Amino acid sequence: MLNTLKILDHMPRAAEFYEHYWNKCPFVVRAAISDHDMAGYISADELAGLSMEEEPRSRMVKTAGKFDDWSCGFGPFEEDDFNKAGDADWCLLVQNVEQFHPDTASLLQHFNFAPRWLMDDVMVSYSTIGGSVGPHIDSYHVFLVQGEGKRLWKVSNAPIIDEVYIKGLELKVLDCQIEGDEVEVTSGDVLYLPPNFAHEGTTLDPALTFSVGFLGPKMSELFSGFAQYIGEKEDLDTRYVGAGLGLDSSGFEISNGAVDHLKTRLEDYLGSKLFTQWLVEFFTESSHEDLSDYSPREDVLNAEEFDILLHQGASLIKPEYVKFAIITLKNGGFCLGFDNQSFAVNEAAFPVLQTLMKEQPVDLATYPYVFNQIETRKLVIELYNHGALEFIS
Repeated sequence: MLNTLKILDHMPRAAEFYEHYWNKCPFVVRAAISDHDMAGYISADELAGLSMEEEPRSRMVKTAGKFDDWSCGFGPFEEDDFNKAGDADWCLLVQNVEQFHPDTASLLQHFNFAPRWLMDDVMVSYSTIGGSVGPHIDSYHVFLVQGEGKRLWKVSNAPIIDEVYIKGLELKVLDCQIEGDEVEVTSGDVLYLPPNFAHEGTTLDPALTFSVGFLGPKMSELFSGFAQYIGEKEDLDTRYVGAGLGLDSSGFEISNGAVDHLKTRLEDYLGSKLFTQWLVEFFTESSHEDLSDYSPREDVLNAEEFDILLHQGASLIKPEYVKFAIITLKNGGFCLGFDNQSFAVNEAAFPVLQTLMKEQPVDLATYPYVFNQIETRKLVIELYNHGALEFIS
């Protein structure tokens, strides 16, 4: 049965989202983000300035004429690139904007019902009239939040599995017409697209679009990542020595018993606490190599200095761009991941973490008893010194 693009008047609740939409069906929510919130996010001029810097990944797509006339250039750009681009038929795309523009990172709070531990980045695009990247599909979930301006989206009514692209282009443009629905979006509207739903956006008025992407790893990335993790721990990276082999494994034959033994060895690793610890580290590693390390602060705090700030009324908060991942352990307690590191968390510290993961402030007034616990204070100080938390007055 073909899906039809759903038009909603409010963001779905978490249970409704996973039951009816996640991986299943696109939707549009009208005026999901308020004008007040939209006003705080990055502007077109600020985005252009960001694309002139070395660190952010940026590209400019020019779309005038036929598909084979389209071009894609990569930043950093110069002011003259924009002067020469003209007033139509191009778009600028900048990735990981949440890392460079903290106010834009606050957009992520609107998507706490989605799996934030899978969040890849916030890509922001500015497009002139006629600007587009053509009909295409993405392998990830995306919420397209319309900023200023107006765009027309065409969305397929079913996922495309065996896609075919136009040959000879720098961009992956589908070599087919999208069969589906059209919808016009304006400031504050949100379009959700599951993976592999073809879509094409065309700019009607100069527009900003904020793409909040949720990207899962390939299975090969999981296997290779965990293997590398084990390989870095010599005491755990033991060699297979053929224990239990018999006559049925002589010559070139691998016996069923040997196969079962090797599978058991691998399952032992996957079922261990080690795998859980690695998983939270893996899912909090930055997808952008240049942003992958949160260096320890130069002004690290000891316990006494930390307490002084708390007693002076300061609050702690987790910036929206900081990604956490947490797993409840079978034997009690939790394992927290941040920036490819893991931290043990006890039951007492969990309420503090829950508040921080909602990007809400934590202070002595709200949790006086918690900061008296040595393990909780140690954890919070360690997270602060690693750059996962910030003080606000």
